Amino acid sequence: MSALAALIAAFGMAQAAPAPAPSPLFVAFKAACFDLKGADGKSAFDKVAPAATAAGWTEVAEAEADPRIARITAMGRKAVQAEEPDGTQTGQIFRHSFDGRTVWLVTSRFVAKEGYWGDGCRAYDLDAPAAPSREVIDGWVGKAPTGVQANGTATKRLWEPWQTGVALEITYVPRGHPLGTSYGIQGLVLVSQSIGGF
Repeated sequence: MSALAALIAAFGMAQAAPAPAPSPLFVAFKAACFDLKGADGKSAFDKVAPAATAAGWTEVAEAEADPRIARITAMGRKAVQAEEPDGTQTGQIFRHSFDGRTVWLVTSRFVAKEGYWGDGCRAYDLDAPAAPSREVIDGWVGKAPTGVQANGTATKRLWEPWQTGVALEITYVPRGHPLGTSYGIQGLVLVSQSIGGF
């Protein structure tokens, strides 16, 4: 085999190597939160809770959740209420264990008086010690992000769309970062969102 052929073969083998697998959290998050919008463009929010349960998430009352999650959830509801006082809000909280830590899944649905809506599905690994590498995250999503933001050592990667009608954000906020102090959010946060009804 010529040196050139050997180089081409080696390059091809390197390209075929699979990307490292992320934490099982990513698989359980996708199982619950990927199909937020149906093929008809309508909300598929009613399918999220059964999908979460099937993926091993356990529903809990807000009073049983980590106080940090209860605070984040309450802040979100209050912000939506201030913007749209005539709208309705629903949602649930689930928990699961990954890598020896409790991770929280928070679902939310808002419907405005005019009929437009927004659905969300968020996983909070508040004690994640480090962010997964960009290569691992992008490999799991299957494409590069459409946007990247940074605030010091905190990062957010955005895919619009993740799939038709559904956006994905993956954020990592290190412990002690000012964003954690301001909003009570730290660690790894995965967010799936969809809007419609316009």
